[in-house]
Amino acid sequence: MSVSSATHPTQASWARLFSTPPGWLWLLLPLAALWPVWAWSAARLTDGSDDPLGILALLALLLAVWRDRAQLAQHPRPHWFAVSLGLSALAALSLGLPPLLRGVIGVAAVLAALLALRAPRQPLLAWFGLGLLALPLISSLQFFAGYPLRVLTAELSALILRMGGLQVLREGSALQVAGHLVMVDAPCSGIQMAWVAYFTACATAAWLRLPDSQFLRRLPLLGAIVIGGNVLRNTVLIIKESGLLPLPAWTHEGIGLLVFAGVCALVLRLIARGAKPAATPQVPAVATATSWRGLLPVALFGFAFLAVLPLLKPARADAVPTTTHIEWPQSFDGHALRPLALSAVEERFSAGFPGAIARFSDGKRLITLRHVTAATRKLHPAADCYRGLGYAISHITLSARSDSARPQALQRCFTASKGGRDLLVCEYTEDAAGRSYTDASAWYWAATTGDSTGPWRAVTVARMQ
Repeated sequence: MSVSSATHPTQASWARLFSTPPGWLWLLLPLAALWPVWAWSAARLTDGSDDPLGILALLALLLAVWRDRAQLAQHPRPHWFAVSLGLSALAALSLGLPPLLRGVIGVAAVLAALLALRAPRQPLLAWFGLGLLALPLISSLQFFAGYPLRVLTAELSALILRMGGLQVLREGSALQVAGHLVMVDAPCSGIQMAWVAYFTACATAAWLRLPDSQFLRRLPLLGAIVIGGNVLRNTVLIIKESGLLPLPAWTHEGIGLLVFAGVCALVLRLIARGAKPAATPQVPAVATATSWRGLLPVALFGFAFLAVLPLLKPARADAVPTTTHIEWPQSFDGHALRPLALSAVEERFSAGFPGAIARFSDGKRLITLRHVTAATRKLHPAADCYRGLGYAISHITLSARSDSARPQALQRCFTASKGGRDLLVCEYTEDAAGRSYTDASAWYWAATTGDSTGPWRAVTVARMQ
C-alpha cells in the first residue's frame, strides 16, 4: 500500500498565504499598532459625547477597500511603507498631542500604507476623506468652528432679509427681526449638514472610483452648496421664528430635513455628474521579492513594538485635583447654597482644569459652578456631559435669566431624560464685566480674541421636572 504525497488543500492555501500574502494584510500592521487611537475613537463615538455618524463613514470605507482588495499589490512599495511606519510612530508616541490630532495622523498612516499597495491611477482621496470622517469630529468642530460659522450664517441671512425689505440687526450670532430676537443656535451652524454632505461626496466618489484630480476640483463647489443650503435653511427658519410667517411648530424640523435632503441630492449630482465607470485597476508589480522580504522583518518589529508599547507603560495614578481656593457664593438666585462633594468623574476632570469646580444644592436644584481662568476646550457644554452619562437631550431653548438684572442676559436650557426621569438643565457663562454667553463656542472665541475678560464663571443648574 502506498501513501500519497499530495499536499492537503488546506495546507496548500496556508502555504500560499505565508509565501505570497494578499496585499490587504499589510494594512493590519498600522491598524494593530495604533489600537489605542482606535479605542479612544470608538469610545467617543459610542459614549454619547459625540454624534456616532463616524460609524457610517467607517463602514463605507471598509466596503470600498474590501471591494478593491484584489487590486492591492502583494508586495508594498518600501518607501511608502516606511512613511506609514513613521506616521504610526508619531501618532503612538506623541502623547502630548490632542487625541483627535493623533487620530488624524493615524488615518494618514493607514493611507500611506494604502499608497504603498495601490494600483496605478487607483483613487485614494475619497478613502482618506472617509477615514477622517470616521473620527469623532463633530463635537470638536462645534466647539472650535461652530460660533464663527453661525456668525457667517447670520450675516448672510441678514443680507438676504434686508434685500427683501426687512429691518434686520445682527448682534453676534443673533438677529433682531421685527422686534424679535432670533438666535442662530449651535444646530444651525451647519456642522452636521457639512458632515453629511462630505460623507455623501466621499462615499460616492469612492464607489465610482472618481479620479483624485476630478474629486479635488469639485470640492470648492461642494463647500458652496453646504454654505448655501445652511443659509437658506436658517433664513426660512428666522422668518418663521420671528412671526413673519406663521407656521406650525413641526415645520421647524420639516424645513431642516427638506433642505438636508436637497443638499444631499445636489452633492450626489455634483460628484456623479459625468463620472464614467472606471476601469478596474490592474494589480501592480511594485516591489521585488528581495525588497519586500527585507522590509518584512523591519515592518513587523516596528509595528509590533508600537502595538506593545502602551501595555508596557506603568499605570498612572489618578492626578490629584487642583486645590485653587475660590470664594464661592453663599446663595444663588435668592436661595442659600449647601456645598456638595464632587463626583469621581468631576474629581478627575478638575485635574488640569484652568480654575476650579464646585457643586451645591439649594434644596430643589443642583448647581454646578466652574471658575475659569483661561480659554479652554475643557469647558464642555452641559449637553455633551449629560449625553456622556446616557441622557437623551431634547427641547433646547433660550430663556431669560431670573438671577440677572440685565434684560438681555440669556441662558440655554434643555431637557435631559433617562430612566423615566426628566431634568430641566440651564447653563450660561458670565465674564468679569457681567456679559453672559449661552454656548461654549461663542465664549471660547470671545475669550481667545480678548473681547471677553476673565475670570469667568460657568453656571449649570439642574432640577427635576
